[in-house]
Amino acid sequence: MEDKLSTTSQLDLARRDFLKGLALAGAAMALPSVAGAADANVITGYGVTTAQLKDWSIMEKSTGLKMQFSTVAGNDIGALIRDVISSGVGDKFDLVFFAGGSHNILGPRGFYAVLDEKRPELTLWDRTSDVWKRSSAVVGPDGKQYGVPVTGNADSFGYFADKIGVNPDGQEDVSWQMLFENERTHGRAAFSRTWNYSAPATALYLKESGKAKIENPADLTPDEAKTVVDFLVARKKAGQFKTLIASFEEQVQLLTSREVDIANCWEPATREANKKLGDGAVRYAYTIEGYTKWGQAAYIAMQATKRDNLSNIYKTLNYFLGGEYRAYQAKDRGYGGPNMDLGVQYAIDNKWPEADVTELKESLVKIERKYKKPFVANYAPSNADAIEQEWQRFLSA
Repeated sequence: MEDKLSTTSQLDLARRDFLKGLALAGAAMALPSVAGAADANVITGYGVTTAQLKDWSIMEKSTGLKMQFSTVAGNDIGALIRDVISSGVGDKFDLVFFAGGSHNILGPRGFYAVLDEKRPELTLWDRTSDVWKRSSAVVGPDGKQYGVPVTGNADSFGYFADKIGVNPDGQEDVSWQMLFENERTHGRAAFSRTWNYSAPATALYLKESGKAKIENPADLTPDEAKTVVDFLVARKKAGQFKTLIASFEEQVQLLTSREVDIANCWEPATREANKKLGDGAVRYAYTIEGYTKWGQAAYIAMQATKRDNLSNIYKTLNYFLGGEYRAYQAKDRGYGGPNMDLGVQYAIDNKWPEADVTELKESLVKIERKYKKPFVANYAPSNADAIEQEWQRFLSA
């Protein structure tokens, strides 16, 4: 059975086609740059949906800059890399938005520009925490700064407190053991079928619980990958998992229907479920062991540095560090990001309802609390092929 959502099969294709892509890219980079938009006040973006504002007119009203955004097909790092290398993405778009990982390949090879941290438009750069601006999601393996952090979170699992027997206020730290091997959730747990989301979380649990010796859950060796999958195969055969989740929509449906009691999922899935079930019906876990931490970033396409809207591109990057963008991302998706305090202040200054301000303050506390725990996601681990091979064994079990 093929894991249709796995980034690895696509990344593998990207690797195999890489020399061909470089040849195409070399030819493309020799051509004159093509402006992403005729109007210098129009910024063109390409990337993941979750980096977007739901209404870009908000940014236009406050900055005078318009965003034209095109969405990459899925959260697929391999497809994104091939698009940038072979399809002239930089000829059409100023900014590329994606979770950390693509810059490790595209940055050092000249497809993303190195960020000029001294640009006067980046008025919020110095006050942005190194936790965000120096993270592996924006700094390349060559030590160069390729991205500006946009948003991020620390993922875990959604649960019904009454079903798993914890405090209904959602403030209790819950072990990943509740998802993997607890009698309360036996046969009532949903697990993601995507290895890059699920295998590292499993490895984290095994490491922190002392069940296995694993050096880095985000960068498994082949032997460690086998250990993780051996554990998951045993749990699958024991009937722990009711289903394997293939999409965000499934996450929402499983929680909304109460078909499962616990599911490793994205936090927005719990927010969508609670719109139907009522506030607090589903809680998103604070965990004992740690989280799948991830960050999305905005990268400047190299071709964009030759266009006459570079100043406005940097103004846009600075906007992503400011309070307005932060407040709306937290309100709409529950995501964190750099300068969360500015988001809270923005909501206060713009007289948002007290309930919204309180929620933003809680999001600030939530992110600070979660980021004290270990674990960082890795979209391009060193042994992706071996992990993928092992993961197929789990899917087929």
